[in-house]
Amino acid sequence: MEHNIKLFTDSAADLPRHIQEAYDVDIVPLSVIFGEQEYKDGVTISPEEFYRKLASDPELPSTNQVNPHEFVQAFRPYLDAGKDILYIGLSHRLSGTFQSAVLAKEMLDSKRVHLFNSLSASLGEALCVLKAGELAAAGLSIPEIVFELEKHRRNAFGFFMLDALDHVVRGGRLSKTQGLVGSILQIKPLLHFTPEGTIEVRERVRTAKKALQSMIDKALTEQTDFSNATLAAAHTNAGSVFQEFVAMVKEQLKPKRLIEGLVGSTVGTHAGPGGIGLFY
Repeated sequence: MEHNIKLFTDSAADLPRHIQEAYDVDIVPLSVIFGEQEYKDGVTISPEEFYRKLASDPELPSTNQVNPHEFVQAFRPYLDAGKDILYIGLSHRLSGTFQSAVLAKEMLDSKRVHLFNSLSASLGEALCVLKAGELAAAGLSIPEIVFELEKHRRNAFGFFMLDALDHVVRGGRLSKTQGLVGSILQIKPLLHFTPEGTIEVRERVRTAKKALQSMIDKALTEQTDFSNATLAAAHTNAGSVFQEFVAMVKEQLKPKRLIEGLVGSTVGTHAGPGGIGLFY
């Protein structure tokens, strides 16, 4: 069905291309910086290029949020064309990007710009975009879509295992003390998104296999029947371990649909390589 809604998200959603194309979603990129070189996530550096550079560059990268003017430039052509805009963004507790979108809305002074805070990132954010796309295609209005997204957000969960803590501590998402303890004991931290959109350590596990099983166990404590559910599994260049996890999810949770994705440079900068996540 033809509708007048233009969907936006940011590159932290790691939105799979087939979803982007199916619902004509525009992605506003954050930036990743290696030394003095700045790249636009997913535009001037692909996830594959990012992980190759991460492995070879002695200096850890950093990220920059989207600024308000970049949002204005992205939104304005669609407003001029008469579209209503719905931007689904990265948690405001993890980046200033969502606040930049708020400022852009004020600068544009338009009631046709609508903002939804996913309180998540990566494929947790992407699942919100997917739901919005499906609802828009079904003919729902933006207020109706936001109402459904709020229900989804209340029931959502996101867990992920990191291979090492260096990147997430350096990025300020975990304390140095938590990072030091984890590194000394070679612990695989199991993190989760809180309802407030922050990241916390949920559990500390000695092996990757135990951490991955723990993610599945925790999913089953949240909901026992996934036969009509869409789940998402993401990884930061985790290779065969990720494929093993996908098989575990399909066998034990039996979701109706499982979306798989490689994490891009925005989230990958803070998670580091070898991480795996599960989102609903």
